[in-house]
Amino acid sequence: MRNFVDGSNGLGRLDAGLFFIAFVRNPRTHFIPIQTKIGLGDGLSEYVQHTGSALFAVPPGISEGAYVGQALFT
Repeated sequence: MRNFVDGSNGLGRLDAGLFFIAFVRNPRTHFIPIQTKIGLGDGLSEYVQHTGSALFAVPPGISEGAYVGQALFT
């Protein structure tokens, strides 16, 4: 997790929060179950406001003669 502070909002309240970043091999078996468990029963969920999420695929490095993402498509 990483915290951020971005000044204050239009109401004069501190615009701050946390970023949750996870690097996982398989989101279906690692990331999604954890997020689901947190959403269903974490005691701090009452104090959390979810504003967005994203999932990115990062292809492995390439060897000579190959192209970026080749391992994902072959």
